[in-house]
This record gives sequence, structure tokens and C-alpha cells, in this order.
Amino acid sequence: MASWTLLAQQAATAAAGFALQNATPTIISWTAPSDGNLHRVQIFASMSVGSAETGGTVSYEGTNPDGSTFVHTLFTGGNAGPGEVQPSAQLRIVKAGTTVSIVQTSALTSGAATVWAEIWGS
Repeated sequence: MASWTLLAQQAATAAAGFALQNATPTIISWTAPSDGNLHRVQIFASMSVGSAETGGTVSYEGTNPDGSTFVHTLFTGGNAGPGEVQPSAQLRIVKAGTTVSIVQTSALTSGAATVWAEIWGS
């Protein structure tokens, strides 16, 4: 019989969210335990644009223990505002020791937007 491990919240933005910046910061991050097992990761994210963006792409990235990487765009930059951008959810199986992050991958050079995000993992 299979053993099931429930997902638990591993990282989250503050309740006020994360205001995008004229930079490329890591918003939140989590590293799967180095226990030799595969781990499930679920990303939930939403974004609200206050005024039209120039830049401001947000991605879900991972770095495997062997140094290889993966990147998936959660929100493209350049969204017109004001308004809510379609929420995003991603599910992935990762190797033990993989670091997963939600990262602002292009600087927001004008406009305003806020991201709310959570990383759930097993």
C-alpha cells in the first residue's frame, strides 16, 4: 500500500503581498529535504496590477542538486492595470535537495504590482 504525505505550506509572502521592484529579487524560496526521496511541490500565486507595468515578469524556478535548472513563467511583465492578473498554480515532482523559488525575473521600471505567493511541499 502506498504511503501518502500531505503537502504543507513551506514558504509564503506576507499578508500584504510582495510589491514588485526595479530589481530581480527572490520573492520566496524553499529547499526540499535531502532525504533521497522525491518531493511534491505546489505553487499558488496571484498578482494585482495597480498601474500599467513596464517589466515585472515573475517566474517559478528550481535548482536541482546536480546544478541543472528549470524555469516556468507565472506572470508575464507589461500587464495593463489596474486589475487582477489570472492566478497561477504549478505542480511538480522534484528530487531531494532541490531548491524552488518564486523570483521576479525582470525589473519593474514603471507601474506598480503586488504578488501573493505560497510554496507547498512534501
